[in-house]
Amino acid sequence: MSFTLPLPTAAPDSQAHRLLCEVDWAASPLGAPPHWPLVFRRLLTFILESPEPMWFAWGEQRRMFFNDAYLPLLGNKLEGAMGERLEVVWREVWADVRASVEGTFQGRASRYVDLPLRMDRDGTLKDTYWTFSYSPVRGNEDEVVALFCIVSEQTERVLSEREHQSHLSTMSEEAREAQLQLLRAQEQLRQAQKLEAIGQLTGGVAHDFNNLLQVITGSVDLLRREDLPADRRMRFVESIASAAQRASKLTHQLLAFSRRQALAPEVFDLTASMGEVADIVRTLVGSRVAVHLSVPNAPVPVLLDRNQLDTALINLAANARDAMPAGGELSIKVARVYRIPALRTLAARPGDYVAISVADRGSGIAEGDLERIFEPFFTTKGVGEGTGLGLSQVFGFIKQSEGDIEVRRRRDGGTRFTLYLPCVDQAIDERAIAEPPVASRDAGDTRILVVEDNAGVAEFVTSALSELGYVVVLAHNADQALAALDEDVARFDAVFSDVVMPGMSGLELGRHLREQRPGLPVILASGYSDMLASDSAHGFEVLKKPYSLEQLSQALRTALGR
Repeated sequence: MSFTLPLPTAAPDSQAHRLLCEVDWAASPLGAPPHWPLVFRRLLTFILESPEPMWFAWGEQRRMFFNDAYLPLLGNKLEGAMGERLEVVWREVWADVRASVEGTFQGRASRYVDLPLRMDRDGTLKDTYWTFSYSPVRGNEDEVVALFCIVSEQTERVLSEREHQSHLSTMSEEAREAQLQLLRAQEQLRQAQKLEAIGQLTGGVAHDFNNLLQVITGSVDLLRREDLPADRRMRFVESIASAAQRASKLTHQLLAFSRRQALAPEVFDLTASMGEVADIVRTLVGSRVAVHLSVPNAPVPVLLDRNQLDTALINLAANARDAMPAGGELSIKVARVYRIPALRTLAARPGDYVAISVADRGSGIAEGDLERIFEPFFTTKGVGEGTGLGLSQVFGFIKQSEGDIEVRRRRDGGTRFTLYLPCVDQAIDERAIAEPPVASRDAGDTRILVVEDNAGVAEFVTSALSELGYVVVLAHNADQALAALDEDVARFDAVFSDVVMPGMSGLELGRHLREQRPGLPVILASGYSDMLASDSAHGFEVLKKPYSLEQLSQALRTALGR
């Protein structure tokens, strides 16, 4: 049968997606795609978009779903595997993994390293070795609805190490030690490249978003009551707005950790900026914590996203405050350095950098937690006291800005975080420090070409712009937009386009218009885009989804004022 799965536009390019479309879901216990549970769709979307080998088993029948990266691991089991019961696909090893599978559906996670399994490989049983983890995924009622697995086959490595071991017996003691050190370094590198937090990340995202969706759907149900007083109606509206804001913050933190957010770098003086951040930090930590700031006497020019840097420093300050409930000292120091020391598996890197250290005299971080503190949703705080995303945001921002971060336990108690960020040899943009008021113009005679392929978003944008007094023309893709511009470009004052669209993207459309019609302002909107994340110097005004009516109005006034 032919149908369209409710997945992102990138997913249909994968072989796994094509296998999904070949299954007659209407005749299956899961039902047709439009009726798939929200948690199932989010989990399916998550694995299809991941480059790591992943699969999950869904429901009481343990039906298996996997992504493209997992296809080579299936071997001759691929045909008919999508949506089939787990015990059928892996029948020859089912007795070895059944207890762990059942335990996961009872809420217990498990992890195996180099597990030997006697497996059918193209009709022949062979010894194979696997490293994988099983994590329970919970639904709206906190019941376990799926088993999530991230997996890698280690057969080649294990056999290679065994061969190395046989060679070691004939080598001298010095050569044997050198070989062992090389193997340890290679293993550390592999471990650093793995996303071991994926299982915890999936469960954390599902849990947090389900809570937010509960607030939103519950408030909507109550708003439909005709006898609802005006004050209670407004309270439910505010609850929906608050939940949407928390969901937006959660999404931005996840994108920061994955280094896929679109940064807005600018050249500014870090020395001057730190004075402003220190004032915010003093208000945040309260009078019981003394804040000491030390900065160079000379300007320190950097090319960074100032908002993300401020957020990272505030996250570190908040953690320091929580580590000193009885009060204490928080020191922030800025210094020019000319190398990043060797960190984790990376060698020292020479260059022109600035080091921002944030040190407290709190309770410190346990030795066993130092390697995990940057994992998303990992937290040592109590329930309801933190999401565990603050430090992952810091880590993602620093890495995406071509820097690094170091964390150390202080001998006299407390913790020191040091952020290493690149300096630039550019003139400081004074406009970034004191931006003059943006000239506004009357929206009544201003015509905006909106380019948006999503029907729901398009309806909101066109309605919002009409409410603001703009004249709106809608194009559903870049081709329609170019046709409207070719017909009469003079009637449009600006173009407001989504980034991710079928065919030509919004970024490609903007670059085309910059070359062909350089005087026409272009504003881009995006919630997530690899293109924007990898090209921070595109030069377009970007409005991050979800955005408010005021933010939309401000973005247009800014673009039109230029």
